[in-house]
Amino acid sequence: MKEPVFYLALASFFLLCSPADAGDTYGPLSGHSIRVDGSVADWVGIAPTKPDAGVISKGEFIWKDASGDDTGNGKYTYPKTPAFARAADLEEFRVTWDSRNVYFLVKTAMPGDWWSPYRVIAIDTDGAGGGRRGMRVIQQGDMSILNADTGTFGELRVSEALAADYVISVAGTYKGRMWDGKGNLVAKAVGEKADTPGFKIKDSNMCAIEIQVPQSIIGNPAGKIWRFVVACGLEDKEHAREIYKTAEDWHGGGGEATTAEDGVDPDYYDLASPDQNTQETELSSYNPNAPAGDITGFAEIKKSYLQIKFAPYPYVKSSR
Repeated sequence: MKEPVFYLALASFFLLCSPADAGDTYGPLSGHSIRVDGSVADWVGIAPTKPDAGVISKGEFIWKDASGDDTGNGKYTYPKTPAFARAADLEEFRVTWDSRNVYFLVKTAMPGDWWSPYRVIAIDTDGAGGGRRGMRVIQQGDMSILNADTGTFGELRVSEALAADYVISVAGTYKGRMWDGKGNLVAKAVGEKADTPGFKIKDSNMCAIEIQVPQSIIGNPAGKIWRFVVACGLEDKEHAREIYKTAEDWHGGGGEATTAEDGVDPDYYDLASPDQNTQETELSSYNPNAPAGDITGFAEIKKSYLQIKFAPYPYVKSSR
């Protein structure tokens, strides 16, 4: 079969002319297989040298985020407890795929403890088609229940064009959930016998998380354009940890006065965004006068996303 060789060559060509700013289309992404086992050795692509830039390299899409831009709305600070360190500072986001699965790698700064980071990936599988069928509020969940399965509780929404068909959340180093565009839980990996087969989450040294999602759940990306909103915060009982007005031992500062779990200020420090100014503008776009839990007052993401075009056929090559 000659198709894989052709698309590998095509991908190599586009490597030379891939754009360097979020919001542009990267690709085509040919892909390769990953063994989700806690080692990142089979992620072989070469990251961009400049921050806030993306590239297609060796069958992987790689976004290199700027270091030290984990400022949220421009005023966010970390909790005083050393366990959190700078756990929400996004460093890299990678995507690849093969004929069965889609794989993600999220790297953050080293946390002070294994449970500290919280990561969210909102995926618009309609891409340039508009994505209006999915969710705009990133799986806020039902505050009257407040259990892990119901949502992220991060007070964040996206524009209509970025409406998410799937949302993945990862708490700590091994627990993760995935919801569809209607908010239904479609996959879970929490270290129990009831975990969803094929949905895998493994960490490497606490700061790098591998995620495997079967195409039987997320769909086949071949030949399609998908958009990704990537956000990083801190974990609190498998939800996004609330940010207060003034930093305390277990909560960061720089948000609104409310200490309620359903405020309107977003509980994320860092986004995969074209630059820090865009990120801070978008994460400060909430209405501070809106009642707690009013989704119309949530911050709205319009420009902080990554757009990837997948090749029509996955070039499947294991790097092991």
